[in-house]
Parts: sequence; C-alpha cells; structure tokens
Amino acid sequence: MIFLLRLKFYKIPFHEKLPKDNQFFKHYMQNLHAMRMKDNTHILIDRGNTLFKDAVEIIDREHEKAERSSSPVNKRFRIPI
Repeated sequence: MIFLLRLKFYKIPFHEKLPKDNQFFKHYMQNLHAMRMKDNTHILIDRGNTLFKDAVEIIDREHEKAERSSSPVNKRFRIPI
C-alpha cells in the first residue's frame, strides 16, 4: 500500500500538489500558459506562412497565364468577335 502511495506521489506533477492560492503556483501556471500561447502562436504563424506561400504561387501562375494569353503572338492569331 505504501508503495502505491509513493508511486502516486511521484506521478503527480509538483505544481498540482501546491495549494491553488500559493504565489509560486500562480506564477508557474501563468508562465506555463504563456509558453503554451507562444508555442501555439508559432504554429499558427507557420501555417499562415504556408498558406501565404501557396497563395503567392497561385497568383504567380495566374499572372503567367495572363501574360501568355495577352502576348503579341497570341493576338495575331486571335479572331475578333
């Protein structure tokens, strides 16, 4: 029984053993929250950069299509409506 209690004691994170009104607990939880927000922000920025790169590639392809369709070579063979 004592072995199980010791095992439980070592498995519980130290900050969960502190009282909730403890100054160290509050400070630790604020820092933990800030680190999680920072990590999530970096993930969102990376996703945004990926989306931005994809959008740039799509826009470049569209510009190339537009340039090819409006080139003088294509205009010579175009039949007016």
